[in-house]
Amino acid sequence: MADASFESYCQAAGESYKRYQAVKRALRLSHVEGAEQQGDERQDAEDLPTIFIDPRFNLGDSSTFSAVFTVPANDSLDALKQTLSGKNVIPATPLEIAIDKKPGEFRDYEALQNRLEMMHDVVDGRLAGKLVAKTDDFWQVVRSYSGLQEQLANALQCVMVVRKNLKHVDELVCDTSKKIVEVQEKYEQKKNLLAKLHDIACLREAQSTVQMMLSQGDYPKAIECIETSLDVLSKELNGVTCFRHLASQLRELYSVIGRMMNEDFTSLIQKELGVKPEAGTMIQAEGELSAVLLGLMRMRKYSFISVLREEIVEGVKSVMRHVIKNQILTSGVDLSDFDPSLTQLGEPVRRMKHADFLKTVRAVMDEEFYFCKRLEALQDILLETVERAHPSNRNGSQDVIIERLEEAKIIESDSDDETESVSKSTGSGGFVSGSAGNSNATATTLLSIEVRSDAFLRRVLPLIAEFGHQCAQQRISRLLIARAKNSSVTETTSPTQLSECIALVKEYQSQCDEEGWYSTQNQKVGGLGRAINKLSMDYIEKFHAARKVRIGNMLDTELWKAADVSIEDQHLVDVAIETGKLRNTKRIDDGPSKKMFKRTGSSTTIDSGTSVSNVMQGIIVDEESYVVVGSSITMIQVLADYCEAISEMPLFAQDWNSRVIELLKIFNSRCCQLILGAGALQLVGLKTISVRNLGISIEFSSVILHIFLALAGRSLELVCRFIPMVHDEMDKILPEDRKSLLRYFKQVEGEYRDHVTEIAAKLITVIAHYTTNCLGMWDVKGVIPSPEFQQICRHMLKFHNGLTGIMPRNQIETLFRQVHENFKANLREHVIGMGITIQAPLKYGYATKDYMFYQQNLKNMESCRDLELESFDDIMLD
Repeated sequence: MADASFESYCQAAGESYKRYQAVKRALRLSHVEGAEQQGDERQDAEDLPTIFIDPRFNLGDSSTFSAVFTVPANDSLDALKQTLSGKNVIPATPLEIAIDKKPGEFRDYEALQNRLEMMHDVVDGRLAGKLVAKTDDFWQVVRSYSGLQEQLANALQCVMVVRKNLKHVDELVCDTSKKIVEVQEKYEQKKNLLAKLHDIACLREAQSTVQMMLSQGDYPKAIECIETSLDVLSKELNGVTCFRHLASQLRELYSVIGRMMNEDFTSLIQKELGVKPEAGTMIQAEGELSAVLLGLMRMRKYSFISVLREEIVEGVKSVMRHVIKNQILTSGVDLSDFDPSLTQLGEPVRRMKHADFLKTVRAVMDEEFYFCKRLEALQDILLETVERAHPSNRNGSQDVIIERLEEAKIIESDSDDETESVSKSTGSGGFVSGSAGNSNATATTLLSIEVRSDAFLRRVLPLIAEFGHQCAQQRISRLLIARAKNSSVTETTSPTQLSECIALVKEYQSQCDEEGWYSTQNQKVGGLGRAINKLSMDYIEKFHAARKVRIGNMLDTELWKAADVSIEDQHLVDVAIETGKLRNTKRIDDGPSKKMFKRTGSSTTIDSGTSVSNVMQGIIVDEESYVVVGSSITMIQVLADYCEAISEMPLFAQDWNSRVIELLKIFNSRCCQLILGAGALQLVGLKTISVRNLGISIEFSSVILHIFLALAGRSLELVCRFIPMVHDEMDKILPEDRKSLLRYFKQVEGEYRDHVTEIAAKLITVIAHYTTNCLGMWDVKGVIPSPEFQQICRHMLKFHNGLTGIMPRNQIETLFRQVHENFKANLREHVIGMGITIQAPLKYGYATKDYMFYQQNLKNMESCRDLELESFDDIMLD
């Protein structure tokens, strides 16, 4: 810009600015004056009657007309006197005041006319004052109008100059740029046309290119070529007549490729899972599988998951079948009626020995574990392929996953009844503890759902190996259950053998847990865990039922006589006392070495050439002999079986606890029924009750159920002696929260001791009853000793001899002391009843002689020599 132009602009702008400043000052002064006169303006309005300044004033309104022309009822309500300020510019005239008119009458016309004229003059004067005050402002506006016209003329000249310059710039700059843009647009159009021609050329070769890629087995590129061609046809070349049939042909080819890939995947996966790969190789056809899987995932055809699921199930079956057949052939089982082509292998498996069966189970587990490792390698390929096929969907759609999981819960609920029935079969939890209820869907359930989205595909692919593991669990479970269906196999299986099988299963589960194959299902509630629990519970039930039947049969056939104790039984007791553990031991075999067994606290050495009887009378426990019946020894053997089972199967301690308590209670209950209810007479056909039959059982412990009064006590004491050992065995393995179950052992032991006391009381009652009957027939005569006292002493000697060798001396002494106390009471009562007193010296002397005869006979008994016997006089004076 030139200097002259800038100076011209400054002059013009300076003049305009000066005029602006002058107008601004005038406007500010007018605002100040208006503010000063604001009070007056308000006064002009406030001292006039409000009825006349109301914008709704209308004389046609009856209320307005009455307010103006009639006299109001109250002077304070006069509309002509009501103002905003309370002051009236035109007060009432004296004439108007002097006229006295009633309310409702018309005002005096002359007075009203004068008042309104005065009000009009006031308002007119005020308006004239306002106009005079605004005169200066009016002329100021008139003077500024001429300046405004001059400014508008100058602005018009400037606008004309600017338009001329802009036209010149448009010719020099814009037209050239516009031509350049037009040339660029034509170039882009021709370039797009050339690209479309190239697309047309490529589409002409699309089908042949796809065929060439298919012949090379490159499914992903063929699919990509078809998808790209269809995309170009729908977007870039839509409506081209020569390609109107190409889209349908490409779609048909697309569907054909999908079917081909499904068939290729089926054949590849069957070959992969059906044949064991070479050493060091997990997946044989990794490249072919990757290509087919990538093509299927790009086409979003996820039916291959169903094919994979079925082939995994068949692969697990095939692996197990192959291993079992090989083991059957090498196990030495009778194969005369075995057909290797058959699929039913249950019967040959049941014929196997336990060691061969364990070897078979281990081989099956090893092969199934390796099979799952191969599935894990296949799973890695699937995960890598899905990342290549859909990298943008890494996070997936959570809504789709949630929808699929809801379907999984519905499907999984169908199998909850089976899990619940298995969990109800155990009391302590055993191998399956707590609730199996895993609220999350398992791998088997998730893979059973049709895959419809990328998100759900990413959810199920990491579970391929776990699904194979769950299938393997099902097959191994069936293998274990198939062998257990044979009752003879179950009966010959020992707790040690079953514990070996459980340990093998736990080892396998531990290996699988380390591989992470229990992400959706806890190992304790898996198929294999439930199967082991079921087998164990069935074994416990059969074990318990067999022992109950054994004890019942022994009691039913018991002859109620002292049983011979074998060396094996004595050795069992000796080892239990030494170690504190009750275990069944094998028979001491004859041989060149010397044999040792305890007897009355000392060890006896028996040379191999010495002929020794294999049976003994009574069993020795801590230098104390117990003469018992055979049922009691059988009961000790059964308790030893339970102790072995408890130590071998500690996970089922609670179940063992309840059953051993039940057996002890049943044994005790039946013994008491036989003993105290006299049921042995009917069961074994005893015609008479001998004292020997009465006393053999006073210290026996727990086994005998049908013992009569004589054999129970000793046998119950023997069993009671070993109950604390079972208690200690259970105490070692019960968890802390189940220790309260041990109180049942204390309760049972107390019941045994109570029944032993009842049996002793029953023995005393029998003897007392007999002596009382004899005393009832006693009459003091000249015969000394009397026949009745001779009979009493003779039968008491029989009682004593019958108990000697069965019961310890201290127990016999205690029993006869009580018998003697009862006899004294009965004797004194009978003597008093016969009227014999010291005042009748003859009869009193005869009675004294009979009692002295009784004393002498009682003292002659070996177990009663230490009894303190009172004289006849002391008895009568008590």
